[in-house]
Amino acid sequence: MTTRVHTLFSVGSSVVVVAAVVWGFVLVGSPATTRLQRFDQQRLDDLQTIVREIQSLCHDPDIKDKLKRPLPETLEELASLARHERIDATDPETGESYVYTIKDSTTYELCATFALERNSDAQVFWNHPSGKHCFIVEALDPP
Repeated sequence: MTTRVHTLFSVGSSVVVVAAVVWGFVLVGSPATTRLQRFDQQRLDDLQTIVREIQSLCHDPDIKDKLKRPLPETLEELASLARHERIDATDPETGESYVYTIKDSTTYELCATFALERNSDAQVFWNHPSGKHCFIVEALDPP
């Protein structure tokens, strides 16, 4: 009788532990998903730093219709002129450079490749699908 109770207790305990682990993955996500989320967040942090540094360098809030200096030609130029934060212009996972393209005298595009979709109610400008995505930034009216 006691052997049967011990067996039932062991099986029951194992089921509870497995269920708890599965439930934990459902709530938090797998370690692999969490890793991808961290990479995507670092990509967004890098792009937001680039935008802030361009704003600091080029935008004067007292001048409404033009920039106080031209947009930097490259991210390397921006990094050499950065005033507040170090520019990291490379993807944290792949080591590839982010794509920065000047569209006109006040508009530029920043592109990165994201592992997962972002669809947040906060800072909606920075929402993106999975895969390559480009953000078009108006330097006179930054996000």
